Amino acid sequence: MKEIVVTEPSFVTSFSCTGGACRDHCCRNWTINFDKRAVKKYTSSKDIEIRNIAATSIQLTKKNALNNWGRVKFSEQTGNCPYLDEERLCMIQKKMGHEALSVTCSTYPRSQRTYRNEVQHSLSLSCPEVASIVFRDPDAMKLQQKVLLQEKLNTASTINQQNKLINLYCLNLIDQSENQVEVGLYAVIKFMLYIEKLADIDDHTLIHVDAVYSQLLTQMHNDTLKNELATLSVGSKVKAPLVLLMQNFFYTSENTRGSGVMQYYIDVLFKTLELDEASVFEEKLAEVERVGGEIVLRDLQSNGYGFNNFIRYKFWQNDFPNQNSRSTLQNLYLIIAEYYYIQLLTKACAKAKGKIECDDVINIIYSFHSISQHSPIAAETFYKRIETVRLGDDLSMIHLLA
Repeated sequence: MKEIVVTEPSFVTSFSCTGGACRDHCCRNWTINFDKRAVKKYTSSKDIEIRNIAATSIQLTKKNALNNWGRVKFSEQTGNCPYLDEERLCMIQKKMGHEALSVTCSTYPRSQRTYRNEVQHSLSLSCPEVASIVFRDPDAMKLQQKVLLQEKLNTASTINQQNKLINLYCLNLIDQSENQVEVGLYAVIKFMLYIEKLADIDDHTLIHVDAVYSQLLTQMHNDTLKNELATLSVGSKVKAPLVLLMQNFFYTSENTRGSGVMQYYIDVLFKTLELDEASVFEEKLAEVERVGGEIVLRDLQSNGYGFNNFIRYKFWQNDFPNQNSRSTLQNLYLIIAEYYYIQLLTKACAKAKGKIECDDVINIIYSFHSISQHSPIAAETFYKRIETVRLGDDLSMIHLLA
């Protein structure tokens, strides 16, 4: 028997679907693909209602037998999946059992990364309940491990131990920053700039890596990093283009689950940024950050871990520093850019209403991810758009924290 290490944050274990009580359920205004096995079950079901719905509301695509053999046609009146009943519950699960669900429906919002002798579990923030747990539960991002025995090792590649180590260093730096997330991210930037200079992390260089990590922790706790950030001049060519790009992306994205929610908060943002004859865009942006930031700090004081959890989630979910076509610093910039924009929407809402509630932040987070992370193609399109305002400068992300 072979040992398989399973690692997952606490929020994976504590998650439970809220069903009909969900604030924006996943069976509405989304693309849902059925695998071949599921399509065959529904079209040949002994239940006449399930069979009739399959005949009229499943469009055969036959692209991939495992996950894209048929596509559900949603109701034009409600936008709901035709298999959703009056209680907003799935009639397939009710009548045929959980095992009859398609691969998509039985796994969402769950995901996993599989390696030869390790599996890492996660959940998507596009699910409102997941966003709620991550933001509200102080223990949501505590990593848990267990060992499973199976006959053979997985057929996947072996996990990159160096990347895994870097990921843990970054998670710990953010964790130690507590409610000063910007300071934690600044520490991560400095840490990664040092890592970038190393050809490899071996027994010799690990001593120096540990020393840099310890030094950053000390500078974080004695406010050295906070004071450095405070003295930085903010480049106007960094924030404003990113904000306008984000607005354009979400305005022009396909209407999907969460679109109306995200549209509301973007409209609030741009109402607070309306210019008069005596103001310029960058000045209004700074005002929203300052005034809204004070309200957020006041109203979410008891929930100071929320955004800390969010950033640690992004490092975990994105498998930072994952080996894709982008550099490590590019991947870090994308995480910081997402964080900056979600923070800005939160501050704009706070300024407009004179207060901010956790539900507003949860709405922003889940709707943001519903649109930008619905599929690998959507995510890649989103990240490519963000890259266009990076100006080829890896250090521009520091200005997003100042």
